[in-house]
Amino acid sequence: MNFKCYMEKATDGRRHRTVGCQRGGRARRATRVGGDMDACERAETGDRAWFASLDDEDVGQGGTKLVEALRSRDDDGRTAFHRACASGARGREVVRLALDRMSKEDAKRLVNAADEGEWTPLHTAAALGEEETCASLLASGAKTSARTPGGQTPGHYAASKGRVEVLEKLLSADEEWLTAEDDVGATPLHRAAARGQLKALDFLVDAHSKGSIDVPKHALEMRDKRGQTALLVACEAGQEEAAIRLAKHGANVDARDAEKKGIEELAPKLVSALRGIAAER
Repeated sequence: MNFKCYMEKATDGRRHRTVGCQRGGRARRATRVGGDMDACERAETGDRAWFASLDDEDVGQGGTKLVEALRSRDDDGRTAFHRACASGARGREVVRLALDRMSKEDAKRLVNAADEGEWTPLHTAAALGEEETCASLLASGAKTSARTPGGQTPGHYAASKGRVEVLEKLLSADEEWLTAEDDVGATPLHRAAARGQLKALDFLVDAHSKGSIDVPKHALEMRDKRGQTALLVACEAGQEEAAIRLAKHGANVDARDAEKKGIEELAPKLVSALRGIAAER
């Protein structure tokens, strides 16, 4: 039995969440698990005790009662497990319990199960800065390469939000996401520059240099589909401190984008400061 949370509109116009059971392509109402709350709601509120009460009896189709509850989906396609990952401190105990009790195979499938927006639990936890949950997801096989429809990886969201601790966890898993480009050609470094996330910029530059004093040129000169480097992105976004920080890291202040725009056009007030930094290098 596969429980799926969905929304049902009442005759008075209010919306009530119920639990539906899909089998053979048809949806039917199932008994609401746990009385007046469904599995998705219990995951969001961090009801560890309720999930712990579910036994490991095989209920068919390769799942136990606990696994089936965690696989339940709401009308946005999020599993109950995903909802726990999105609930911050409230959901951490449910996440721990789930990953401790499930088989490695079940855990790997669940941590990589995307919602209707193609966000995985790792995308959500990374954006929220949930470093502990991210570490647990990664240890269970969550993919750092997972992408949303816009091509963003969890690393893109962690960078744009300035979640340095999460970036550290992602880097401990693998390095490929560092140079991942989304649908507009932006890397996590571009995203951090656009949002003025200075600590994230420092971390990403250091990650690219791998402890070397000299930052690899390609790291700072990667270009998006508009031909902009991270420095030019910072200039255009009005992130002055980020632009200065990138120049100090060695970014090319003479770079121009596909429209031939450089620092003079994108950040005229910074030209003197940026060229002064470049002259001192």
